[in-house]
Amino acid sequence: MRIVFALMAFPLAGHLMDGDLRVTVLDPGGRVVAEASVEIEGRSPEFHTMAQTDGSGQARLSRLPLGLYRLVVRKDGFEASSEEVEIRSAVPQTREIRLRVGSVRSEVTVSAAPPLLDPSQPLAIMQAGRDQLNEALGATLGRSVIDVVTTMPGWLLEANAVLHPRGSEYDTQYVVDGMPVYDNRSIGFAPAFENGEFEQVNVLTAGIPAEFGRRLGGVIALDTRRQSVLGHSTEAAFLRGSYDSLSGEFSHGYRAEKTAVSMRANGGWTDRYLDPPSLENFTNRGSTGGLDARLDRDLTPRDRINLYLRSNRTNLLVPNDLEQQEEGQRQDRRASETAGQIHYQHTFSSRAVGTVRGMVRDLSARLWSNPLSTPVYVDQDRGFREGAVIAAATIEGERHTIKFGGDFRTSNIRERFLLAEPGELPDFDLTFQDRRRATEASAFVQDHIRLGNFSANLGLRLDRYSLFVKENAVSPRLAASYYIPKADLLLRASYDRAFQPPAIENLLLSAAAPGLDIDEVEGALAVPASRAHFFEIGVRKPLGNLMRLDVSHYWRRFRNFLDDDVFLNTGLSFPIAFDKANIQGTEVRLDMPRWKRVSSFVSYSNMLGRASSPVTGGLFIQGGEADELRDVTQTFAISQDQRNTVAAQVRVEPHRRVWFSGGVRYGSGLPFEGEDDDDDDDDDDDDDQAIPQAILDRVNFARGRLKPNFSLNLSAGIRVYERQGRSVTMQIDARNVTDRFNVINFSGLFSGTALGPGRQVSFQLRARF
Repeated sequence: MRIVFALMAFPLAGHLMDGDLRVTVLDPGGRVVAEASVEIEGRSPEFHTMAQTDGSGQARLSRLPLGLYRLVVRKDGFEASSEEVEIRSAVPQTREIRLRVGSVRSEVTVSAAPPLLDPSQPLAIMQAGRDQLNEALGATLGRSVIDVVTTMPGWLLEANAVLHPRGSEYDTQYVVDGMPVYDNRSIGFAPAFENGEFEQVNVLTAGIPAEFGRRLGGVIALDTRRQSVLGHSTEAAFLRGSYDSLSGEFSHGYRAEKTAVSMRANGGWTDRYLDPPSLENFTNRGSTGGLDARLDRDLTPRDRINLYLRSNRTNLLVPNDLEQQEEGQRQDRRASETAGQIHYQHTFSSRAVGTVRGMVRDLSARLWSNPLSTPVYVDQDRGFREGAVIAAATIEGERHTIKFGGDFRTSNIRERFLLAEPGELPDFDLTFQDRRRATEASAFVQDHIRLGNFSANLGLRLDRYSLFVKENAVSPRLAASYYIPKADLLLRASYDRAFQPPAIENLLLSAAAPGLDIDEVEGALAVPASRAHFFEIGVRKPLGNLMRLDVSHYWRRFRNFLDDDVFLNTGLSFPIAFDKANIQGTEVRLDMPRWKRVSSFVSYSNMLGRASSPVTGGLFIQGGEADELRDVTQTFAISQDQRNTVAAQVRVEPHRRVWFSGGVRYGSGLPFEGEDDDDDDDDDDDDDQAIPQAILDRVNFARGRLKPNFSLNLSAGIRVYERQGRSVTMQIDARNVTDRFNVINFSGLFSGTALGPGRQVSFQLRARF
């Protein structure tokens, strides 16, 4: 496990790994130097890659994260050369390096460390690179990327691996190789992203550039793995762990001077896929499988094209509670996704570059029940097919980096939903089927300004959304920073106006509820788009040349705060919107990327979130909640209102092939929604008896919150073989070493009951050859 993230500050350029550095290496007489090693290393961001010069003395380092680096060139017989390089945009940079002749038997070691702070950038982004992803704790299927993100401040995990950035429910935006994906990516909704597919993970929660829209609670940029070395390369990984978890992946890549091709296959199985509502973990099996492929081709020195294809499938059983298990319920769910992306880039000059990206994607999800299902029989088939085009141009100057562009996206959505009482089958209380087309379009312009110690990102975004409602939005964006050299301190502040259309999952049924023959949902309205104002202030400071401290405080004000209503314990959820919400919090991150053979981090978040009814949308079918939620104005804590969250880790490497790490995760406990009803005390007693005492013991009824959750995690790894790019690595991980019983959600109207896993032990084997 090596989850050590570098806090960074650099402007997003649509794709966080768009940088391109071209290096020419010459000897003192101006002759080209072939087979020289060209290496680039950074701590802001934490990134490392290398290449070798060809017969013309040239090497190209592409798909670089934007930030500050140290460039080192080495060749036998010459002194090593070292200089600082800043990658500011997708516009290619060139460097000419002249090596000096060294002593015949001398070796020069370049010891200057890359900088911890970039004083000219106003954004704070957190990142995990390939090494960190490879050494992450073994996780059950679908949770590896999510597990990495939740070690960062401001990110909270609810039941079934649903991410919540700074208290938001449906505001997570994934960006895969520069292409945004806006639908719910939790493991109950779509095939999951896994660490082995990506080169690095980048996360941003404030100061979001204008090119990003629609989901702004948090942006998770995923960059697919590259083939960086010439020739063939093969990797294989295997995991075996608790709950009969078994997973593996196999990838192969080939790189020539102008072309790189890679392919990957993965699959897995587990007996604990979702977070169950019962101690016994009934019917919780899940399996996954997928393929992906990537092609990179330099058509000319100015033109590059990338193709990426991905197809994945997930099958799972919905976990039963005790009553459902006794009745013999079985509910199956299946999700499949196929996507293709193309990216073309043209360099107009040494200061200008243009890009065009396109994507087509098809996602489908099924849920079906057996006749013994209780309390209701449900059958659902939903999905959508979407196409998207994004175009942008970047112009880089001495003090300005200007980027402008726009996108267009269309989605064909379909939903079918059947609902019945089991005893009345084959008659159905509800039969719903509908198809709709959604269209979204945007345009943006942004400028990264650098004036001495002052830096700013200024942007403006225009959005148009059309489905059940048609709305337009103008969204200004601002992020500014000022560097104080004497204190080595960076002050920063940001403002983002957010426009966020409602979630696409089950939106057709939720919007059609007023016309359906269900008494409890009468009066429902179409879910509106959310509008919000995000504010943040913060400081960033290196502590010596070893650690970096980042402190942020933020405020968020929402109108039509997006959330969801979980349908019983099926894992299905229906989009809703609260009338208003106010969220504020403080985040602290202390990072030590590497000191000798030790690295560590500590993340802390404190958050307070309140929302108010009435509620729009949802599918409330029990107890008359619909009337109360839609007709009564009241204020309450949002379901993600966990006041204190901590994640920390220390990694020690006593030998270059051996490492040990230990980490902790702590949460002070989520609120739960108490049910005010007119039932008598006997009924309440019966309800309490139906819930095991072990679960009740984890609930603080006086405070209306769950008791704190805690997990101690340990890991150890060894590279048993390492030679000339070939390696074999073994790793043993233990999660929740103390086997603490953690309750994630409790008997909530919006979230149901979900229990955390006990002690988990896993063994990982990874080989590269």
